[in-house]
Amino acid sequence: MTGLRGPARRLLEMYLLPSRDGHLIVAAVVMYATGSGLYLAGGTVFFLRGIHLSDAQLGLGLTTGGLAGFVTTVPACMLATRFGPLRLLRMVQVWRAASLAALAFADDFYTFTLCVSLFLVSQGPVFPMAQLVVAGVVGDHDQTRSLGVVGSVANVGISIGAIAAAPFLGLGSLWGYRIILLLGSLCCLASAGLYGLLTSKPAVPSGARSRWAGGLVLVARDRRYLALTVVSGLLYLHTVLLSVGLPLWLVQSTDAPAGLLSALVTMNTVLAILVQVQVARRIRGSRDGARALGYAGFSLAAFCAVLIASAHSRSLLTVGLLMLSTVLLTGGELLQGAGSWDLSYRHAPPALRTEYLSVFALGSAGTGIIGPEIVALIVSWRTPGLVALCAFFVATATVITLVGARLAHPGQPGAPAAQTTGAPQDGRPALGTDTA
Repeated sequence: MTGLRGPARRLLEMYLLPSRDGHLIVAAVVMYATGSGLYLAGGTVFFLRGIHLSDAQLGLGLTTGGLAGFVTTVPACMLATRFGPLRLLRMVQVWRAASLAALAFADDFYTFTLCVSLFLVSQGPVFPMAQLVVAGVVGDHDQTRSLGVVGSVANVGISIGAIAAAPFLGLGSLWGYRIILLLGSLCCLASAGLYGLLTSKPAVPSGARSRWAGGLVLVARDRRYLALTVVSGLLYLHTVLLSVGLPLWLVQSTDAPAGLLSALVTMNTVLAILVQVQVARRIRGSRDGARALGYAGFSLAAFCAVLIASAHSRSLLTVGLLMLSTVLLTGGELLQGAGSWDLSYRHAPPALRTEYLSVFALGSAGTGIIGPEIVALIVSWRTPGLVALCAFFVATATVITLVGARLAHPGQPGAPAAQTTGAPQDGRPALGTDTA
């Protein structure tokens, strides 16, 4: 029993951040993600069966909400220059709780659109503020590995939320659906409360309140960082491929049973929980981060190639190919996440991190809005569509090489030497050698 206790303890510590504040952040992220899991599992069912929206109304309302979230991401993040990242993160969680509670009582298309827009407005600031809060607790040197922990435990929370929603979905009643969203609201409040217990508070840079507009102008002039934002945003298409592309391809282009989709999504979640920290901890510098993004592009290209093969196979071979494609898609997801976390933070000047990270968040937000329509169209073209998508990811991976080389070039703005150098301190190999 004692022999098992040591390895189990080390495994647990891998998914915790150091210190009391680190533990509180992990707990807060799990609560936030549980609320998100409840919404993801029960929201669409409630909108269709509880509010009785048509498919067209649902799509229009969610698109409107996504656009509202996109245009408010930067202004909302800029509130951190007044309130500080931690306080803003708590305010956002309370906002999410209130909008989810209101959404639970929406009863027509117009109230649904209003409430879901208010809810999606809260999405943009969450991760940039979490990056700043995590850095304030663990320090810059361990920030990427720590965000890997955050990503892993977020997947745990989403899984908990999805499982918790199942009994209420089984009731098939209006109040059953409402309870799912109300529980999600309570999870957001709990997350805000846990963040309130932190003793380490990231400071607002001196003079930030008076010059944030000028800071955004500097970001707009930093072409290397903007290129990184665009490239990372394009690779963020992996989320849409999992939620839209893979299900449509499985149903329309293969002979695999529809029930396999649940197993594939579960496989993706489990792999993300188990492997994300291992991927993130190997990134020690700018070249590692750029290389991770490049590998992500090639992994997503391989995912497309395997999907094409699955359309020309039968029975068990099809199932095996779809499982392999899910592994490749997950690999792209984990590499894109770790690489973008590192580079977005590393190349944001310390005095302008709020401005830089808020702009960086626009890449994934934009992909979330236009991605579903694009992926649905590509899948409808069957094999030619996926061949084109495969070539797109290969080209994106090639562009990343050029962007990474410019980011790592010594003396460039946004890449101070103190943040672009470093080596593994625990004997683990990195993805590459950073010579910036």
